[in-house]
Amino acid sequence: MNRDVASLLKDHAARLAALDLSALARSGGGRDAALQWQAGPVHLDARHQRLDAPAMDALFALAADAGFDAARKALLSGAIVNATEERPALHAALRDTGALADRALASRIDEAKGRTAAFAKACQTDGAVPGKPFTRIINIGIGGSDLGPRLIYGALKAYRRNGVDLRFVSNLDPADLEDAIEGADPATTLVCVTSKSFTTSETLMNARAARDWLAASLGQDAANARIAAATAAPDKAQAFGVAPERIFAFEEGVGGRYSLWSAAGLCLEIALGPEVFARLLAGARAMDAHFADAPAEDNLPLAKALIDVWNRAGRGCLARCVAAYSSRLELLPAYLQQLEMESLGKSVAVDGTPLGASAGGQLVWGGKGSDVQHSFFQWLHQGRNEVPVDFIAVKALYAEGDARARALGANLVAQSAALLDGHEGEGPLAAHKTMGGGRASSVITLDRLDPEGLGALIALHEHKVFCEGLVYGLNPFDQWGVELGKVLARDLLDGNHTRFDPPSLDLARAFGL
Repeated sequence: MNRDVASLLKDHAARLAALDLSALARSGGGRDAALQWQAGPVHLDARHQRLDAPAMDALFALAADAGFDAARKALLSGAIVNATEERPALHAALRDTGALADRALASRIDEAKGRTAAFAKACQTDGAVPGKPFTRIINIGIGGSDLGPRLIYGALKAYRRNGVDLRFVSNLDPADLEDAIEGADPATTLVCVTSKSFTTSETLMNARAARDWLAASLGQDAANARIAAATAAPDKAQAFGVAPERIFAFEEGVGGRYSLWSAAGLCLEIALGPEVFARLLAGARAMDAHFADAPAEDNLPLAKALIDVWNRAGRGCLARCVAAYSSRLELLPAYLQQLEMESLGKSVAVDGTPLGASAGGQLVWGGKGSDVQHSFFQWLHQGRNEVPVDFIAVKALYAEGDARARALGANLVAQSAALLDGHEGEGPLAAHKTMGGGRASSVITLDRLDPEGLGALIALHEHKVFCEGLVYGLNPFDQWGVELGKVLARDLLDGNHTRFDPPSLDLARAFGL
């Protein structure tokens, strides 16, 4: 259903715009309880948002009117929720198939999980040659086939298997593959080609280059024995030359940006071990259970979605900054950027009618704290436009005895407080030194950065995206907007210039195309 969400929130937005946010944050009482949520190891504190209990009640009413209870049940049971492609969205089912109505589908998913786990276990002792395990894993993929696994591997560095080095190739710049194979022994290298469609040009071109590198040292047959594939198109992987026993399929209903829990996470299951990968899924599964069972007012993913709807549609904030105060989570902003902007970057509702000007997802960007304080936080504090900030915290990190870790936590708290309260400048440069404050932020805190906590954090954002799509009436599971550029690139490389303007053709000639 396409609704004018901004109009439905305008009275609360006008009322709260007139209030001092600093005073609002200090008001305590029922507001404190109304703007905090907990689900397992994840806590959301939204007391620095320009919100109060009546506004949250209005937002929860929006979700109820959009059919939240029926929608979450449909998602988790495997019903068709991707209307434009007539598919379910099966990322939660990859963690637990128990709620799926289609038991044959559940069996296929469980069987696929068993195959990847068995292969990952076998890789600990045997590679292409028995008794000689793989020491270099190279994942070749792009978009969701790269960002998710890359984030997980970086975040869980403390859990990596000894003697195994996982590297990633996504870009067509030859340097990407050169860096991935640097120092590797082809005999103990496994290339994982990860592509849902197995037609993505960047992935296939890099996969051919990697196979050529293997074959140059080992011969073609030995090269093929060191290639595995994760895909929803196993026939295309086999046509590429991957042996059937090393093709790991996942369902069409698993979107690329939601796929790390599937065979698309094969490189992780090998590099971290199937036990750690299972813990990651368990953390996500716990968030799924909370999302499925918690009443709307206590539901963390729904609350996070509604806060973002409030800032985008209610307050007109086009963007949101994600500042992760943990070096291990430095790729989280980029991961969320794809998850949210590819899912919610739509201009029409499910029924094809235009969305309102303030509907649809936010521009998501960010970086690693405290580094970001020395780059774009100047703009956040004194720029003309307010951009709400999500601070991502890891409680156990700051509680360590290391003075640097404690200072990192102190910087997070200080930046949130500075955005709230601002500062009144003094002296002849008072205007230049003044920060107006009144700028919204939230803090999302993980108890600790372990597989369970990381799984829960990612699942929280997956479900939050679904809820935003529900409220806006758009489909968060298709991505037609990424296709046109691919088609034009193929035309250009094939010599078909009929669709190109003169300036574009000038560029193509300058590039030697």
